[in-house]
Amino acid sequence: MDDEVDIDDLLDGLEGAARTERAELVAWLLDQGITAEEIASTNPPLLLASRRIIGDDGTYVSAREISEQYDIDLMLLQRVQRAIGLARVDDPDAAIHMRADGEAAAFAQRFVEMGLDPDQVVLVVRVLADGLSHAAEVMRYAALAAIMRPGSSELEVAKASKALLSQIGPQLGPMIEQMLLMQLRHMMETEAINAAERAAGKPLPGARRITVAFADLVGFTRLGEVVSPEELGHLASRLAALARDVTAPPVRFIKTIGDAVMFVCPEPAPLLDVVLRLVEAVDTDNDFPRLRAGVSAGMAVSRAGDWFGSPVNVASRVTAVARGHRLGRRLGVGRGRPIGGVLRVFRGRPSPQGRQERSEAFPGPSRRRRPR
Repeated sequence: MDDEVDIDDLLDGLEGAARTERAELVAWLLDQGITAEEIASTNPPLLLASRRIIGDDGTYVSAREISEQYDIDLMLLQRVQRAIGLARVDDPDAAIHMRADGEAAAFAQRFVEMGLDPDQVVLVVRVLADGLSHAAEVMRYAALAAIMRPGSSELEVAKASKALLSQIGPQLGPMIEQMLLMQLRHMMETEAINAAERAAGKPLPGARRITVAFADLVGFTRLGEVVSPEELGHLASRLAALARDVTAPPVRFIKTIGDAVMFVCPEPAPLLDVVLRLVEAVDTDNDFPRLRAGVSAGMAVSRAGDWFGSPVNVASRVTAVARGHRLGRRLGVGRGRPIGGVLRVFRGRPSPQGRQERSEAFPGPSRRRRPR
């Protein structure tokens, strides 16, 4: 610890037990090599030592310094920094970026040098940053839940956090790498199918025919007026977890939107099966409101992991008008063709292609009576 540092200068505004706790924490942080300036600029400074483990060494650099050190085009670097979500800075010489953040952004230049389009590289970075930001938030809560104890002092929390991250940190990179490679393997399986479709003259890799489903909880908005935000968020998270549990290839779980979940599949039958299994799973839990779902098939295009097109819009609208515990659907299928155990029989004149489209709703599995 630097003997010239006056700890009292770092305790302004604190009194009693809070002042004593902070003094213990500050002394320990100084012993860990954290500077007085870092402590003074962070309130509260409980996690400063933990941040060192994940790359924050207190060094700040400018965009130009990063550009020169890693030989990355300055304009590309600034685009990548914005895609990551870092603060936009007009002055490239302002030293406000963490050194470690600069290293992360510098990888983009390597991909461009390998022949990838800069716009596509920036898009990849944006999607990665979006997904990893959610993962980081969940990881933070998981870590705090593991170390927080009633009555813990600031010093105890700081030490426990550093000890936990020292163990977890080395595992994060390999885990995320293997999960990303797993997703790429499954995407390549899908691309092998798409190559055969292209050989047959299908309109790919642009729009393709898919089936889309949305499902949400009935009365979720009104429920928010009578329960706490924490309970509401927990309910939406449980629905998302159930949706992932019932998903099986070729159905893909795409995203959550509030209390809604979205699936896509090349064919209607597997998707209907997944949606009905989700309805049944919700039905067995007395804590859940009723579930409603909408399904639609048509031409759509995938961009940045999301889907856009008529079936997406229709499935969402059908979900909104479906009554509780009913499945709305809009599917173009042959006359009398069975889909997922449901026999489709259309009335009216068929289209020139022998297919018809219409929207309707039909009951899901019988809902057992819940105890009052």
